[in-house]
This record gives sequence, C-alpha cells and structure tokens, in this order.
Amino acid sequence: MAKEKSFSEFTMKDWKNFGIYLVLIGLLIMFVANEWLIGLGFFLVGIIFLAIFQGPKILKILKKENW
Repeated sequence: MAKEKSFSEFTMKDWKNFGIYLVLIGLLIMFVANEWLIGLGFFLVGIIFLAIFQGPKILKILKKENW
C-alpha cells in the first residue's frame, strides 16, 4: 500500500498533478452536478496552480522563434 505524503514532501510534479485534478473536479462539478459557483471555484484554483507551476514552461515554449 502507498504511504501518504505530507504537504512538505510534495514535489513539483505532485503540485502540477494537483492543479490538473482541481480543474477536472471543477469541470465535473459544473457539468454533472450543475453547481456552477462551486465548480467555477475549483476550476479557477486549479488554473492558478497550473499557471504557477506550468507558466514558465508555457512562456518558454511561446517564445520559440522557429514555429
């Protein structure tokens, strides 16, 4: 059985995955449960997590000159 991690043991990959999970949970709540405010909250928090942890990589890709 997998051992539980504390927040201090999370790696960058774990935080990126957590952001993706929040986005997906938000979408699920919005479209399946029809709770728009709660779903939008989860969605926006997930987007913020992804912007923090994936933002530099996305900006580096967008700055490439040879498209």
